[in-house]
Amino acid sequence: MIRKLMQLSAWQWLVMLGSVIIVPYIYSCLRLCGYKKTLNGVRSADTARSGLSAGDEAALAKQMAYAMAVAVKFGFWKPNCLTRSLALGWFLGRRGIPFEIRIGVPDGVLSTFSTDGPTFTAHAWVESSGVVLNEKEDVASEYSPFESGLDKHS
Repeated sequence: MIRKLMQLSAWQWLVMLGSVIIVPYIYSCLRLCGYKKTLNGVRSADTARSGLSAGDEAALAKQMAYAMAVAVKFGFWKPNCLTRSLALGWFLGRRGIPFEIRIGVPDGVLSTFSTDGPTFTAHAWVESSGVVLNEKEDVASEYSPFESGLDKHS
C-alpha cells in the first residue's frame, strides 16, 4: 500500500488531500442549495481547456478519478455517488478537463418498494470525452442515464 501511495502523481496527491475539504463542501452545497446550483458552482471554474493533448487529458482524468477513489476508500468521509461525482468534477474543472455528470436509473426499474413505500433508486458517475471515470466502464448498461435538462458543458 505504501509503495502505491509513493507512486501517485502530484495531481493525485492534490485530489486526495483536497478531498478532505471538497467532499464535505460539496455535500453541504447539495443539502443547502440543491443539485442544479451545486453543479453550476462546480462547473463555473471550468472556463479554459487544459492545453493537454486528448490522450494526456484522458490519462490525467483517470489518475484524478483513481485518487478520488483512494481518498474515499481510506478517508473518514463516505460520500454517496452524487457527492463523489461532483467532487471529482470540481477537481477536473479546475484542471480544465471537460466532464459530464451522468445520473441513471436501473434498467427497467424506476422504483422499488419497501415497508416504508416506494423508493427511488438512481446512481451518478462522471464521464469525460465519453469515458467513464469513477465507475465500471459498463455502468450505462446497468443504469439508463437520463438528460439532466441543464445546458451541456464541454
